[in-house]
Amino acid sequence: MAIKLALAINTPSVDVKAVIQAQRTATVEALQQYTRLKSRSDDDLPWLLVLDSLIFAAEAEVRWLDHCETRLARHPRRPRRSVVPVRSAEPQRAVRS
Repeated sequence: MAIKLALAINTPSVDVKAVIQAQRTATVEALQQYTRLKSRSDDDLPWLLVLDSLIFAAEAEVRWLDHCETRLARHPRRPRRSVVPVRSAEPQRAVRS
């Protein structure tokens, strides 16, 4: 996700806020699913530990996405300058060998 955001920030046609929001929505939905699974699980300790790990990772991702959104608001994207090749003012001379 970090690489995806880094590429999105450097691509003028991408709405980075929309990318962050889409990921947040997917992560919150996964978090809700993990929480439902945990509430339905019996005392299967290994499975509960796996679910706890998934829940903690999803919560951390949501916090990180919030941080990314805040940082993006503080540092708005600036339009990139287009690179134009520099041409010599003097005409090119043929080189004889």
